[in-house]
Amino acid sequence: MAAKRHALLGALLASVFPASLVESAAPPAPAVAEEPVLRVVILGSGTPVPSRTQAGTAILVQAGGDTLLFDCGRGCTTRLAQVDPALLPKIDRLFVTHLHSDHVVGIPDLWLNGWMQGRAGPLRVWGPKGSDAMMAGLRRAFAADIGYRRADGIPANDAGIAPAVSVVRRDGVVYRSSDLQVTAFAVKHGDVPAFGYRIDKGAHSVLISGDTAATPALARYGQGVDVALVEVASPPMAAYVRRSFSAEQAKKILDLHLSAEEAGDALAAMRPGLAVYYHSVTGEAADAALLAATRRRYAGRMEVGRDLMAIEVHADRVVVDPVD
Repeated sequence: MAAKRHALLGALLASVFPASLVESAAPPAPAVAEEPVLRVVILGSGTPVPSRTQAGTAILVQAGGDTLLFDCGRGCTTRLAQVDPALLPKIDRLFVTHLHSDHVVGIPDLWLNGWMQGRAGPLRVWGPKGSDAMMAGLRRAFAADIGYRRADGIPANDAGIAPAVSVVRRDGVVYRSSDLQVTAFAVKHGDVPAFGYRIDKGAHSVLISGDTAATPALARYGQGVDVALVEVASPPMAAYVRRSFSAEQAKKILDLHLSAEEAGDALAAMRPGLAVYYHSVTGEAADAALLAATRRRYAGRMEVGRDLMAIEVHADRVVVDPVD
């Protein structure tokens, strides 16, 4: 009986009101979330000094079906698992800025664990002179473990453990995939071969400085990018270095990095949509000191990066998902 009344009511409404009005009364369909052009996650924002809150330097860049990793410092795979436990075997492209240990010490776990969890192809590595020797050395160092895993038949593939290293020797495009492009550019890090990277997808772009002192390369390759991730020796970090080392050693260390003022000058020349600091000590007081020093040279939009901070580059805006 109730069903019959419902049908009669529907017929009455249809006869009195135009169909368009009746249909418009239905609740709107839920909005489909817009996929970003580029998504950047700071897996590790820290320094060589172990920290309870900051993993070693590592930056994840996702662009459509491409997943790229830039540097792989301490705790990288743990942070990857926090982002998405299924990511580890999917990461097969690693771009290394330089071979200081705090930027590469997580590679063995990424390489071996990714293979054990099902990576079907090799971990492809781009990095400066010495990257090929590093990966060959890791293969020798973990030969026993690799043998044990193969004997167990887990995993069965050989391709996932094979070396695949491209040594970066000069500025230029090092990777292309459809409309995604990665360009390496030399930076200034003392006598250490070091590169920054610019990632372009269509009309949008992200720059990762790597460790560097002041260099014109940042302005040249970072001009007008949507997001510039820039390393910096914050005032508290500089103070720590001066306390911990002799005056001569401290100067050598700090000369390898951008001061807050130098970073501000570089950002003023780049004029990014968003600037994000990484590879420095964070905390309320440290962040305030860093931003105050930078603001003397640069007035644009900026953030101090923290572990697991996500930055999304959309067609018309850049959105930051801060960490609680």
